[in-house]
Amino acid sequence: MTDNLHSGHRRRMLDKFHKFGVDAFNDHELLEVLLFFAMRQCDTNPLAHRLMKHFGSLHAVLEASADQLEEVEGIGPRAAEFLALIGATQRRYQADIALHGTQETRLSEPERIAAYFVPRFAGRREEVLFVAYIDNSCRVIRCDEFHSGSSSRVPINFGYIMRDAVMCSAVGVVLAHNHPNGSVTPSKDDIASTQALAVHLRTLDIALIEHCIVAQDCYYSMAMGGEIWPKEEEE
Repeated sequence: MTDNLHSGHRRRMLDKFHKFGVDAFNDHELLEVLLFFAMRQCDTNPLAHRLMKHFGSLHAVLEASADQLEEVEGIGPRAAEFLALIGATQRRYQADIALHGTQETRLSEPERIAAYFVPRFAGRREEVLFVAYIDNSCRVIRCDEFHSGSSSRVPINFGYIMRDAVMCSAVGVVLAHNHPNGSVTPSKDDIASTQALAVHLRTLDIALIEHCIVAQDCYYSMAMGGEIWPKEEEE
């Protein structure tokens, strides 16, 4: 009898989705429905409430790792991996949109640069560096990703960046990295390494256009902050 009740409820919730879409659901109801596909025979409503209470928001649930999700009572490996996969797929989706829009994307001003990079950092819990190589129309030729493996600092490898900039005939380079556990304010190391790279690239007649720092949905433009070049070089 209980299985029939759950089956009828699930059918009604799915019919509601087919008819009205996700906008008809509260966040916990959406989680409840997602869990249908990982947990076949139980009431997923209490689990959805527990997830929301534990993480505080829908986006935090979908940004959590499988291990973190399993800390919630009633969430086993299958459900945890399923929800983590949904979050990872959403991040891949955002990156795919940016990738396939590459030829139309012009990284010509801070707002455009932020719009290009910020979605790539969604849910990242380790520091990541992106290096975009651009042509003389500010179009992206290619964009590379470097990982630190930690939430601290990913080094800027001058040699790789200079070599790759020459190989793809770039006239400019744009950097972006995230501060997973901090603010968008650049550190002393951020400023020093950025300025050193700008000087190195200039020997190849390649400009360092921007270094964008991202934390959550916020960003900081080091170009706008006047921190791309050492003060003595500017003078």
